[in-house]
Amino acid sequence: MHNEQNQIKQCQQYKEERFQQSLFKDQIQNIDLTIQDDSKNPNFVKVILICTFTNETIANKEKIICSENETQIIQKDDVVEQYDLSDCIKKEIITYVERTFIECSKLLKSNYIEKLDVIKLPICSANGIRIPNEYDIKQFFKLSLIKNNNEEFTKSIRTMDTKHLFGLLITSLIFQDSHIEEALYEQIFSNINLENAIKLLLINVQYESKKQHYFYKYNKYSSYRLIKHLYYFSKGLLKETYDNHLQKIVQNGMKPKQLQVEKPNFIKLITQQHIFKINSTIFYPLFKQQELYLFKYYKPIRETQLFTVNRTLNFVEGKEQSDYPHLYYLKNNENQTILIAIQYEMTGDILIFQEYQDKFIKYNDNYLGIIEFKNQGKEFIVYDDGYPEYMENSFPQWIGRKKRRMLVFDYFSEKRYDKPRLFYVKCYNINTNQYDEIITKEPHYEESKGAFTLKLKDIAQTPSTRNFILQKKCENNTEQNIYLCHGKQNKHTFHLQLHEGISIFQGFCISVLSICSKGTYQ
Repeated sequence: MHNEQNQIKQCQQYKEERFQQSLFKDQIQNIDLTIQDDSKNPNFVKVILICTFTNETIANKEKIICSENETQIIQKDDVVEQYDLSDCIKKEIITYVERTFIECSKLLKSNYIEKLDVIKLPICSANGIRIPNEYDIKQFFKLSLIKNNNEEFTKSIRTMDTKHLFGLLITSLIFQDSHIEEALYEQIFSNINLENAIKLLLINVQYESKKQHYFYKYNKYSSYRLIKHLYYFSKGLLKETYDNHLQKIVQNGMKPKQLQVEKPNFIKLITQQHIFKINSTIFYPLFKQQELYLFKYYKPIRETQLFTVNRTLNFVEGKEQSDYPHLYYLKNNENQTILIAIQYEMTGDILIFQEYQDKFIKYNDNYLGIIEFKNQGKEFIVYDDGYPEYMENSFPQWIGRKKRRMLVFDYFSEKRYDKPRLFYVKCYNINTNQYDEIITKEPHYEESKGAFTLKLKDIAQTPSTRNFILQKKCENNTEQNIYLCHGKQNKHTFHLQLHEGISIFQGFCISVLSICSKGTYQ
């Protein structure tokens, strides 16, 4: 019986050791592992980190023994599998901190149990994600004492092993110290590579860093953005490494096949020594956050909104006679820029972005979609920011989605300067997942004026073929739902009134298409 208990204990110890051989557990060289015993010191209080593991494996790894002619011999070095987690579903990490820290930390103070004279902190992790150890916590509080001494604090962080920085980062996230967290981010990003970028992303999501809320927006610390860009860059969709951190990762030995999709939601990361397999479903909520953020552009509006569209003409270097590129700005009533479109040549595609940037690059952070010219300028198709359909199996679901046809814009009348051009639009509604058919309202010809007229009230201030109303297509002549009103104010400024049922993105694209007459058929 005694031998059997010893075997069980050894087995559990072995499993714990294997768990620590996760994606983040590597040998850290040249650090002092001496830990002072403060358990009997009255100036210290006991801290218990109660770590609960979720019943899923986020990451595991396989060791590459040798590689010849692209045939690799693999030695499995997986972490504890899901069915083994019953023996280590909870783990307690015990350490001691000075009592003075309790008053300095809201987190410690709120979790201090005076009756027991102990601090209990619950944390959550998953198999394959590193948890902090006692040494990490001791080092964290050691850094806390000198964090106001910028020179000493910076010097201390810069001398740390990169692998050791992750343990400190996790600890700073648990103890909610933004000052140390910022410094560690800065240090990790100073020489970032692909492996560390993915580790950083996993840490931020698992330990709920405040920075994860910025992953779907433009942010210099956005690991989600970096990984998305790396996929796009490796697949040839993103043509330039315009981001400094992305450039560092590429320069630090990134290879074309280093980042792969093994299954729909599994990433395979191949380094010189290991193959990491990561369950990327942990990132799916971030993608959904990004989608919600973009809804304000793609989702049909609920009430009438008025905008102006301004066109500016620039000169391309080396083409003195050209007035391209054309830039189009969508502005609200407060003259704030909402969207920007750019057209580089007469029949060239038009790119749509969220805001102005020095370099307009397709598939970057601000990219929202593209207007493609078809049938010699008689037809136009508007896509959103998704990746091409033929690359659907090349991306895990959390990276994004294949592109959607947001508009099909079709002229059915000849270009004339004495009559508004008529066109037909199929407008994709992301709420109903269906296309709404809308069409230009026929103008009325007035004999007394010898011209076509259209009731646009204050929308149109100058007679123009670019003044039009888009309404729901119907066979009878009854009054139909109006989707959009467009009117010319002066040579390069137009009023755009959007009604319920059409999105800001779609309305802006229709306005741009009606203005860029040089791109339409003659």
